Amino acid sequence: MLDENNVHAKAFKMARERLKDGVIPNFKLKLISEMSSDGRVNNLPTVSEVVALIVGDIDSKSQRDIIMETQTGHLKRIDELHASYLAFQYPLLFPFGEDGYRHDVCHRARANSQNRKRNRLTVREWISFRLQTRKNEAQTLLRSRRLFHQFLVDAYTMVESERLSFIKRNQSKLRVDKYRNLNQSQTNDQSDGSNIGKRFILPSTSVGSRRYMDQLYFDGMAICSSLGFPDFFLTMTCNPNWPEILRFVNPLSLKLHDRPDIISRVFKMKFEQLLQDIKKRHVLGKVMACKYIFDNIFNFISYMLVYK
Repeated sequence: MLDENNVHAKAFKMARERLKDGVIPNFKLKLISEMSSDGRVNNLPTVSEVVALIVGDIDSKSQRDIIMETQTGHLKRIDELHASYLAFQYPLLFPFGEDGYRHDVCHRARANSQNRKRNRLTVREWISFRLQTRKNEAQTLLRSRRLFHQFLVDAYTMVESERLSFIKRNQSKLRVDKYRNLNQSQTNDQSDGSNIGKRFILPSTSVGSRRYMDQLYFDGMAICSSLGFPDFFLTMTCNPNWPEILRFVNPLSLKLHDRPDIISRVFKMKFEQLLQDIKKRHVLGKVMACKYIFDNIFNFISYMLVYK
């Protein structure tokens, strides 16, 4: 089916064709283990949590890419922003070789589009568009179960890579020069200049960065110093058997863990409803301030501190 309908399968060699040619040299697999380190580091995971391994950093020399061999025997390299990247990475999810994300896609023309500062589509917006259910298109991606999990993790790493690349290219606009001693090299004459490198600053708006965590900590300490100890400590845990989730998953003959996006969306809506009940409807009385965190994104647990 892929040979007949996938445009990329017609232009590039597959692994079975290389095996038929018989020109593949013998490979050797060697497992290197040193007892100087903890041997349990490379053990298989014992919990069913999804993790993402991003190879390299945001340097242009270590981007995630795919190297393919054409029918002529030459190699071709494409990066994650190429329109055919997802079609090569997930041929079963995109069997017809559909184009993926492109950086030159514009938003739909609207009356107020001229007032928008940005008119290009981002990776996050494109991924959000693909994760929606539509009646007029196939649901191959949304019903691929474990492969869908891998796609979500890969999509998340693509979004984070784009954000980090934007911060790297716009260091001057982020006013990082106000931090002292960032661009100054070491005064030691014996230091090697090639080991100093170039430093990129992550702003406080970058989720997960050091300044982001420091800002949240200082805000929490300021609230505690002004209002004192919290009056309520609330814990909200997601229940996968909520009727809203079952009503969507059961007609598709899928299990609950096959659609983590639906579970997260339902939990987010219920959590926002809880915030509305506490802050605006005053079910616990008049609230002066509140802070909340998500302790475990895989189990969808949130903790909230409420100050009356």
